[in-house]
Amino acid sequence: MALIALLQCAHHATSAEFDLELTAGYAWDDNVGLDELERATGESDEVTSLEAQASASFTYNDKTSLRLSAGLVDDAYQEFSQVDRQTESYGVNLETQIADTTIGINWFDVSADLDGEPFLTYERLSPYIAGFLSKQWFIRGEYIYGQKEIARRPAREADSHSVSIDSYYFLQGLKRYVVIGYAYREDDARANRYDYSSHAVKAKYVHRETFWQLPFELKLEGKLEDRQYSTADPMIGTEREDTRIRFAAELRVSFTQYASVAVTVKNSDYDSNLPTASYSDLVVGTEIRLSF
Repeated sequence: MALIALLQCAHHATSAEFDLELTAGYAWDDNVGLDELERATGESDEVTSLEAQASASFTYNDKTSLRLSAGLVDDAYQEFSQVDRQTESYGVNLETQIADTTIGINWFDVSADLDGEPFLTYERLSPYIAGFLSKQWFIRGEYIYGQKEIARRPAREADSHSVSIDSYYFLQGLKRYVVIGYAYREDDARANRYDYSSHAVKAKYVHRETFWQLPFELKLEGKLEDRQYSTADPMIGTEREDTRIRFAAELRVSFTQYASVAVTVKNSDYDSNLPTASYSDLVVGTEIRLSF
């Protein structure tokens, strides 16, 4: 019934918009690994990426909108082909405007293969509410329920519950703005050793400008997460504690309405009293994107 309602909304839409993005990228990864398994090789490698993202948005009476999306990503390593990843994702977002408040719900499903074999499935459902508190200040609150399964790792199968709030402050409309966010999460895994609760704070700055008649966009983003595990880990004989710090920077230049080039830097630093879960990872890359 829910799917029928969504299709009816799309059928009676007063406006529709379709988008397609094609991306080709190249990056150097200084520590190839799998975050989902908290494992790193300690070796560097080069990776090429091909990505396609498509979406269709339908608006009804200028207040209710439906967005359908699908994506495909293929990451291929030069040496470590065993971690070549193919990822498919699908999403549905339905929202409506009530006075000055936006209320919506989002469903997202992702599945990933490693070297041609099933690896990860993740599904989440997240209702949210958002609105402007002032001309420059926008708030968005969200609850997320997620389910995760990892092939051949049944102990890591987990349900997760999280709540988050993001505060957007627009310094100069969409040309310059800052995002500050907080999230609390609880993971309930099949094996108690993987149960944890976490607090996370994040910050993001976006700056859009025109230089030599070329539009460019700078994004700076950081996240600090503290994880407390509820059960003693058998490898260390005590409860595990993790601190995770992530930083990302992207500079994108648009040469036409449809084509852009970006340079990206991503760094992750994981510190844990479980030695195998302590490692860092630096990824530097570039990509070309076509948007239609």
